[in-house]
Amino acid sequence: MVTKRQLGIAIIAIGLITVILMVGVDLVDAGQWSGFGPLQWIGVSLSIVAVGVGLILVRLGDRPA
Repeated sequence: MVTKRQLGIAIIAIGLITVILMVGVDLVDAGQWSGFGPLQWIGVSLSIVAVGVGLILVRLGDRPA
């Protein structure tokens, strides 16, 4: 059975990987334009929210999810 702590850790990992990928795409100039676009800002914002939700779940402990 998956606990809230395990689910939180998974969500945090996915959020951090997404932020790293969004910034990495901009650093290697993979797009046509330079700078952050609106979709990148949305992706980074949602990833930060996901990390926040993951932190809340980690604090809830070992109760079943």
